[in-house]
Amino acid sequence: MSKILVLCPYVPHPPNHGGSIRSRVLLEALATDHEVHLAAAVVDERDRANLQALATELGITGHAIPARTGPRWRLLAKLRWLLGGSEALHRRWQRSSRPFVTRLIREQGFALTVLDSTFVLPVFKCMTPLVLLHLHNLEHAVFARAENQPRSFTDRWTRRFEARAVRSVEKSAIEFCSPTITVSDHDRQLALGLVPSAKVFTVQNSVDLERLPLQPMAPTGTPRLLFVGSLDYPPNLEAVTELVERHLPVLRASFPDLTVRLVGKDPRGVAARFRGIAGVETIGPVDDLLPHYRASHAAYLPIRSGGGTRIKILEAWALGLPVLSTAIGCEGLPARDGVALRCLETPEQGVAALREVLAGQGNTLRANGRRLVEERFSHAAARAQFRAITNEMLAKL
Repeated sequence: MSKILVLCPYVPHPPNHGGSIRSRVLLEALATDHEVHLAAAVVDERDRANLQALATELGITGHAIPARTGPRWRLLAKLRWLLGGSEALHRRWQRSSRPFVTRLIREQGFALTVLDSTFVLPVFKCMTPLVLLHLHNLEHAVFARAENQPRSFTDRWTRRFEARAVRSVEKSAIEFCSPTITVSDHDRQLALGLVPSAKVFTVQNSVDLERLPLQPMAPTGTPRLLFVGSLDYPPNLEAVTELVERHLPVLRASFPDLTVRLVGKDPRGVAARFRGIAGVETIGPVDDLLPHYRASHAAYLPIRSGGGTRIKILEAWALGLPVLSTAIGCEGLPARDGVALRCLETPEQGVAALREVLAGQGNTLRANGRRLVEERFSHAAARAQFRAITNEMLAKL
């Protein structure tokens, strides 16, 4: 048994978004064989309580890294760009964050440190024999992505500077760490594009099949579409905005009573802009997603940005809900149009895909999606891969 530190930029509890789910699977895998310490960014007492609850549940030790409670003066923060640095990576950390982590590592004597995403790199200083880099996304590619929607000059300018700065940080981290873990073969190739000689593994995103049993088909009738995702995550908000403003009018022209249900956290209340629009149901966060999946005929995901692989698609596949998604939305997943999902890029393509799903193709998508998740995207498979990689590293000490 070895002593392992996992550095995380948030408290991954409860597991209510893609990042927290993946971090939790990693922690569960490591705790099977080792003494695990989780050092996570803590902003308030709710974070502190969640960290304690997670530590108790998994039998690990939690450490609260002091984190920023609100945005700093953004103009001053962006002066980092003049030095080639990233404002986004430092945004959540206080001046005391890095000294806290350094002191923790010095006092505890960990054999392995796991850097759980690019966003913890600003607080880490190498003081352990082994370091594993676990990338939820290649964040520089997320910032640099050429998206199929208009952006302001300021936004484009910001993304360009961030992409350049984050690329440099990620390249240095991949060069230093051995190995690196990515969430898809697509992201693995991005990592190797930065450092061709790097040792990079893929551990796919995953879902809990016991918690997500195959659901019965929704009853026939008025088409109901579902979008699940936190609206404080910009790619989700952008997708929902496009769905409501561009796709919904075209969809309702062909299906007059069609409804779109929006489910997920909305701490800033941005969904208020969609209330009162015909065909839109704003639900907010829920404790149980299953009734919303059972009541829907398809997940509709006009996603144009972000990275990694979408756990929302894996969940829909597991539950037997047909998925209609853009190519970016299903990026990194082994899915071909018409087999496990339907692809769309325009509202008109969305109408055509939905028509075929309702006419019977949905049965094929349900069966193929569930089979794909069972074969390749279960938590059990991901935990086994994490254990194999880390145990191989530690065996060399």
